[in-house]
Amino acid sequence: MKNLLICFLLLIPCVVLAQDENPPLVKDFYKGVRAIPQSLVLNDHVNVMQFNLDDKNFDIVAVDEEMQVLWTTSLEGYVIATRKFKDKILVVASTEYGTVKKNNNTFKAYIIDPATGKVLVEKIIFDGTQDYFTFPYVFTGDGNIFKFAVRQTAFERRMHVAMPSLLALVSINSYEKQYNQTTDFDVIEFNDKLEPVGKFKPVFTSGVFVGMDCNKAGDTFIAWYNSGSLDFVKYDEGKSTPLTPLSGSILLNKNATESFGIDIVVQACQTNNNAVFYALSFKNQDKENELGIEKLDFSARKTQYVNEVFSKDHVKDIKKSYVEVNKKLHSPNLGPLSALNVKEVYQKDGNIMVALTSTAYASAMNGGTWVDEYNVLINCYDADLKFKFQQLIPTSYAVPERHLPVGFHFANNKLYVLSNDKEGMATLYGTFATIDLATGACDKIYWLSKKKISNSDAAASSSVLWFPGSFVVPYLDLRGFSGRKYDITLQKNSY
Repeated sequence: MKNLLICFLLLIPCVVLAQDENPPLVKDFYKGVRAIPQSLVLNDHVNVMQFNLDDKNFDIVAVDEEMQVLWTTSLEGYVIATRKFKDKILVVASTEYGTVKKNNNTFKAYIIDPATGKVLVEKIIFDGTQDYFTFPYVFTGDGNIFKFAVRQTAFERRMHVAMPSLLALVSINSYEKQYNQTTDFDVIEFNDKLEPVGKFKPVFTSGVFVGMDCNKAGDTFIAWYNSGSLDFVKYDEGKSTPLTPLSGSILLNKNATESFGIDIVVQACQTNNNAVFYALSFKNQDKENELGIEKLDFSARKTQYVNEVFSKDHVKDIKKSYVEVNKKLHSPNLGPLSALNVKEVYQKDGNIMVALTSTAYASAMNGGTWVDEYNVLINCYDADLKFKFQQLIPTSYAVPERHLPVGFHFANNKLYVLSNDKEGMATLYGTFATIDLATGACDKIYWLSKKKISNSDAAASSSVLWFPGSFVVPYLDLRGFSGRKYDITLQKNSY
């Protein structure tokens, strides 16, 4: 009996290794999905996924840690967001969608029972003019509020054809101006019966809309770009008049798109209801790329700015300080510094994580475009923007026509990062890294198994289903050079 026990204990590492090399799969979990799926952690045992099947139909699916489907709810429309709200599931969708015209301006919301998938309430929550492009935003704070915002542009919802030669540039600039212009703006708050309980129209300027967010108290922050200045306003919950604006510390070029394009993130502070953050990468006065992060406190009426200038010497220092964890991965390569942009901002437990990547584009022989995205650089700060650490994840990929997401998860004082890494021209690996939040050290980084998964399948990193001790990665069959439909395979891993 003793010898049998010893043999069993000796076999345990082999069993664990076998599980890592042959993780459980669900092949063809979904086929022909219209867009990259999104996921929502419902509790320790259940995640919820959203699948746009086409332009008119979508599914909401509850999946447990064994990758078993608990229920599926099929609905009409094109889903925009799935959130937790009042211990239920909130889903917001446009009633129509098209490749050229995008979402129409009629939006429906659903309240779904998380135990059964039954629709408890469904209502049209906004029905605007169909003539112009709009941008919808869904905010639920920590799950106790539901605010829906719609910003209308001056850009018409129709096919736009640019003129040849120099006239094309004039036409494109005109379209861009219309696209950035705000002609109407609504913010509506709903209860759990989808009844409106508050509404206001934000004061909008002739400047460029930058972003907005709501905190857990229901306060609304909106940022505008006006002639080189980033200006922020705050609407306290239940108020339709903003507080006195605060301006960011950095001065940008007069042309917003030359300064930062669309790669700016605005987030309400999770630890201070009176504060908001923004993060962006921009060209500074010395023509060097600079990461700027600022906290604006509307109660104290002060701002706090931190930055990092990516000069050639600084990038050399980053590479020198990199500690190799896995020899199979690439050497550090941040790519073209002029293309370095904010990929994601993530807040959790008083930590603020800012991730940057650089992207390059190359023309393909068939007239399409290859997207090359380089290493993920992660900076971590505390809630007062005190620098904690910097870590580089040496993954990179090249795929046709798409940007692949990066996923982040906080648990057990660890930051887990899921990205994609390409080995040569052949295999695209989902890559898993663990960073210790206390030290900033990368504990481990490795490729996930691709056994029984196509070499060209990509990990939908931001769509990972997270459970205590395990995570499920949806893999995307990229389906050719420019396709926008995906077959989904699920793979369970441990951490």
